[in-house]
Amino acid sequence: MKAKLLRIFLMMACGLFGLSTTTAQNSNSLIVDLKTAIDIALSENPSVKVADMEIEKKTYAQKSAYGALLPQIDLIGQFQHTLKRQTMYLDTDMGSLFGPGSIDPGNFTPEELQVAEVLGKLMTPDPNAADEGIQVGRKNMWTGTLNVSLPLVVPSLWKNIQMSKVDLEIAVEQSRSSKIDMTHQVKKAFYSILLAKDSYNLFRETYTTDSLNLVNIKNKFEQGIVAEYDVITADVRLKSIIPNILQSESMLKIAELQLKMLMGIDAEIPVEIVGSLADYEVWMFEAIVPSDNNLLENSELRQFDLQAMQARNAHEMQKLQRLPTLTSSFNYSYISQNNNFKFNTYRWDPYSMVGVTLAIPIFSGGQRYHNIKQSEIQLLQLQEQRHNLKRGLQLSVKNSVEFINKSIEQVVAAESSVQQAKKGYEITQKRYDTGMGTIVDLNAAALAVTNAELQYRNAIYDYLASKADLEKTLGYDINPTN
Repeated sequence: MKAKLLRIFLMMACGLFGLSTTTAQNSNSLIVDLKTAIDIALSENPSVKVADMEIEKKTYAQKSAYGALLPQIDLIGQFQHTLKRQTMYLDTDMGSLFGPGSIDPGNFTPEELQVAEVLGKLMTPDPNAADEGIQVGRKNMWTGTLNVSLPLVVPSLWKNIQMSKVDLEIAVEQSRSSKIDMTHQVKKAFYSILLAKDSYNLFRETYTTDSLNLVNIKNKFEQGIVAEYDVITADVRLKSIIPNILQSESMLKIAELQLKMLMGIDAEIPVEIVGSLADYEVWMFEAIVPSDNNLLENSELRQFDLQAMQARNAHEMQKLQRLPTLTSSFNYSYISQNNNFKFNTYRWDPYSMVGVTLAIPIFSGGQRYHNIKQSEIQLLQLQEQRHNLKRGLQLSVKNSVEFINKSIEQVVAAESSVQQAKKGYEITQKRYDTGMGTIVDLNAAALAVTNAELQYRNAIYDYLASKADLEKTLGYDINPTN
């Protein structure tokens, strides 16, 4: 008997030592409550960071759209080497322009008359060799050009700026949606941890209580007060609790890993989850659950409306394709043609021009007309899709409110059931100690307490999960104290 008591004392000492060790480890752990978990996730989760980067990307896209209205300046350098020079054919006697009788000798100097005579001979084609032609141009041509273009009247560019603004609004709303969704996931993961932790602690407490009962029953068996059947039954019940402990412990580890992933921290970092499901019962009856279907803050509906606005802009863009456009241009070039690579002997000749271009769409094979019809049908499709989306969201709100009210009723009933089950267990324990009850009655009473405790915690979890779903659908937190 003394040996058994000493063994129990040693087990309790080991348990206290393990508890102190755990406490020491927890001192180096990351203390996490619900608010801390949400804050870390919103700042460290990659999906939230990507959504914020998308806003920055769309901001640059909007600036790029404005840049299309400014002058476009290009500096171009070009080199061309002629492999086969172009051939020109002169079927008209151009030499007659410079031949005898075509010019007045009194208007030119002797040197100029001599040059005219030479040109007349050169440009008079030989009828026998007219098919051979004259090769013109030089082998190398160097060109340096400055091009400047400016759109004066281009309606599609103005509409493109409006579309870029809507793109930025969509990116902002998508970022908000990602934060709402992340908050929802963190809440569900945090509540799952609390449920797993409470279940684990409940099974551990039950195991401890049944262990003491087993020792007590064994002592009574040695004293001949109870039968061996009671010892076997108590031992079987104690061992049946171990799988529940292991399962709840596994669920707790999985839930912690999921929360760490959502928070964007390494799985090796130790965390200590603060709180229990029972803590949320204090304010769950104070939360004001909206009874209407106000979806003004719903992110899905907002994104859909922005996408519909973008579709209308695209429809108007198709219409603007039928309008004329007016653009201006300026070109200034330096050109050098030569047959060698002696750059210091090159002669550069300037060439410049300025002009405007008016483009009036006339006919494109019906493409513009058919594109407009496609966009009109798309707008009609979006209207029907929005009605369907809104009905689905309204149904989701009603279901969440129904689940919340049902969970509150279950919490009240389960809490009363826990109190009654504990009271029944105490009575059954006294009856068994006095020999008026059986081990079967005691095990049934203990099982009733465990089931009532689990139902109570599951009811609170169902309430919190339904509330989180409702908050995601509405787009805001319905409980200001949380």
